[in-house]
Amino acid sequence: MASQAKPAVKTRKESVVRKSSGSPKKTPTVGCLFAAIGGFCKAFEQVGARVLWANEKDKFARETFIANYPHLNFIHKPVEELTVAGDCLDPVDILTAGFPCQPFSVAGEKLGFEDERGLLFLHIIRLIREFGRNKPKILLLENVRNFRSHDHGRTFKRVQTEIQKAGYWFGEKNAQVLNTATHTRIPQNRDRVFMVALSCDHFPMNTFAFPQPLAPGLVDSVWDYLDTDRKQDAYFYFTDESQYYKPFKNAIESGDKKAIYQLRRSYVRENMSGICFTLMANMGEGGHNQPVVKDRWGIRKLTPRECARLQGYQDRWFKIPKTLSHTQIYKQIGNSVTIPLVVELAKSCIRELNKAGLRKQARSKAT
Repeated sequence: MASQAKPAVKTRKESVVRKSSGSPKKTPTVGCLFAAIGGFCKAFEQVGARVLWANEKDKFARETFIANYPHLNFIHKPVEELTVAGDCLDPVDILTAGFPCQPFSVAGEKLGFEDERGLLFLHIIRLIREFGRNKPKILLLENVRNFRSHDHGRTFKRVQTEIQKAGYWFGEKNAQVLNTATHTRIPQNRDRVFMVALSCDHFPMNTFAFPQPLAPGLVDSVWDYLDTDRKQDAYFYFTDESQYYKPFKNAIESGDKKAIYQLRRSYVRENMSGICFTLMANMGEGGHNQPVVKDRWGIRKLTPRECARLQGYQDRWFKIPKTLSHTQIYKQIGNSVTIPLVVELAKSCIRELNKAGLRKQARSKAT
């Protein structure tokens, strides 16, 4: 049993803001669009950055966000209604946005910009322009793996063009697919594309370095993240009356009892690698897409707390509001980013800012 999952990164607050030549570097500032339950916020706080504001429209995500970040300036409204002047958005060094993935996801209808949710990306560009000369120095965006190939690459090309027109260095090499189980110790097979754009006003080119995969064998076992020494609430167990009980029972009896299982449409998948399937936003609905295990008491879903651990939300600080349904919490966790992975990206962002600061200082001395 793991009452607390093994951390994929150091759990203490890590500051990459160092003193150089006797003078401290400026603390990087961050703004978060589509903030959800604060995965980007937590990651940047862990590396010593200061989050100035966050925006999210979902009322259930708002409850979780405020429970965990009461100190942050949270703006609860649709991004379409958000404005720099009207909402007093302070300029930030780094802007993050995990904009809606459903229009581009293989699991969705893949309508892209034909889906109104896909058009929300353009509000990121609008807000950047509203900042004017104070626009963010770095953009850190996230979406599903399929994003770059959606509509034969035309969707990504549109995004690339819009970002470049807004005054940023951004090309194909500045978007990479990273996997939670290969870039952190957390055992979740989760691919997401991360995109990093650097302002042409502050950087001579885009030299952002994405984190490298860990050496083989360093990923934890999924069982280290599960509570297996005590019975869970009856809600999580499948009973004989459940339409999902028999498919899982048959799969487990003929398979490996120490595997992770998942029902996808009409068949049950088995994963014996010690790594969990991708946590999905719709895993709380019925029995589909939900990681399932067999413990001493029966066949059950992973609990919201266990799923939270598999996204890097640690027991000691992550609060799950009791007012929310299991379905809502599953959705929020499935929609989140993996915090330790974003920590590595945040470190790279801050290194770029520090290098830009040194270049500016060198130019000042030269003149």
